[in-house]
Amino acid sequence: MTLLAITLFAASATHAATLLFKSNFGPGVSIGAPYNYYPTGNGAWQQIIGTDQETGHKWPINALGAIFSGIQLITVDPITPATIGNYITNQIRPVTGPKGTVVNELFQNVKIKGPVGQAGSQAPLLINRLSKSGEVADLYISYWFKYSADLVSKLDSGVSSGNWRTQFAFKTGGYAGNEDQGDYRINITILKGIDGNLYWLTKGDNLANGPFPGVTYWREENHTVPVPLDKWFKFEVYWHRSSGSDGRFWAAIDGEILVDYHGSNMGKYNLPITRIMLNDAYSGGYPTVESRSTGLEIWNNFPCGIGVSCHNFDTVAPSTPISLTGKLTKFTTSASAALSWKASSDAVGVAGYAIYKNGKKIGVSTTTSYTDIISSAATGVLYAYTIKAFDAAENLSGPSSVFSIIY
Repeated sequence: MTLLAITLFAASATHAATLLFKSNFGPGVSIGAPYNYYPTGNGAWQQIIGTDQETGHKWPINALGAIFSGIQLITVDPITPATIGNYITNQIRPVTGPKGTVVNELFQNVKIKGPVGQAGSQAPLLINRLSKSGEVADLYISYWFKYSADLVSKLDSGVSSGNWRTQFAFKTGGYAGNEDQGDYRINITILKGIDGNLYWLTKGDNLANGPFPGVTYWREENHTVPVPLDKWFKFEVYWHRSSGSDGRFWAAIDGEILVDYHGSNMGKYNLPITRIMLNDAYSGGYPTVESRSTGLEIWNNFPCGIGVSCHNFDTVAPSTPISLTGKLTKFTTSASAALSWKASSDAVGVAGYAIYKNGKKIGVSTTTSYTDIISSAATGVLYAYTIKAFDAAENLSGPSSVFSIIY
C-alpha cells in the first residue's frame, strides 16, 4: 500500500457552538407507517427513521434526550389505518431546493381539519423528551421552509380564530408527573390582519396543556418582516431559558430578526421543555394546511456568533483534512479499509466528512474515521481514498491526500 501525505495549517473555529444534528431528509431517510393509534382514535404517530447519507446523522434524533422525533398525527375525527390518509399525509420527496438544486423535502399535508375557526387536525414535526432529562437551556434550530402561494386566502380574519397559522412552538411538561402538562409555551404564528396582510405574532404564555388559567406573559407583533410565500426561506430560532433578565428568545426569517425578547421565559413551576414543534401544519383557516421543509440543523448555541443570523453568513469551506491513513484487513471473500484522519476546522463548525473511493463518493462520517467494506474484491485492484470536509452551509473543502491500497 502507498500513502501520499500533505501538510496544512488549519484555522481554529471562531464560535463555541456544537452541531448536534443535521438532515436534508436525504437518501437513507424514510417515514415509517403510522403506529400507536390513540385510544380515542383521534391520532397516531409516525417515526422518521434511517441515516441521512448526505450528512451522516441518524433518525430518530439522539440529541436532547429525545424519546421521539417524527410527526404527530392529530385528527378532528377518529381515524383508522385505512382512513388516516384522508386527513393527513406525510412524505419525503425530491424537489428543487433553496439553492436551485434537487434536494429532499418533508411534505406534510393536513387535508381535513374541521370548520374554519377550529384547529381540529394538525401534524407537528416534533421532538419529544422526558422532563427528567432536564432543561434544554440553550438551543439554536434552523431549517428551510416554504409556504404555498395561496396562504393569504387560506386564512380568514372575518371568522373568529380563523386567521392564524403556526410556524414554531415549544412547551414544557412534567407537572404532577404528567409529561404532557406544562407551565410555559412560546409560540410563533402567522396572522391575517383586517387589512388582508399577513404578519407575525410571537408570545410566551402558560398554554402548555397544564391545568392552569391562561396567562400571557409577553407578546410581540412584527408587521415589518415579510411572510414569504411560494419561495424557500430560512427560519432560525434560539433560546436561553432563565427565570431572570438573562432569558432570551430570538428568531429570524432570511436573516431579518423577527423577535428578540429578553427576560424570564420560565413558567410558575420552572418546568423543563418536553415538546419542541419544529414546524407544524396547524391552522384555524381553510384546508389544506401544508408544511414543506428541508435542511434541519440543531446546535447547542448560536453557531455564527451570539445574536447573529447564519443566513448567507458562511461562505468559506472548512480546512482540508490532513494525515489520512488506514489499515487494510483481509477476509476470505472481502476486506475492510479502516480510515482515519486529523480533524478539519471551520469558521462556524465542521458538520462532517465525505469519503471518496476512486473518485466516487461512498459515504459520510461525522467523526474522523470511517470503515469501508470491500466485498467481492479482485486481487490486484487499486483503491484510492480521499476525504473532504463540509460544514452546515454545505461548503466543501478540497480533497485530502490520497490513501491507496492494493487488494
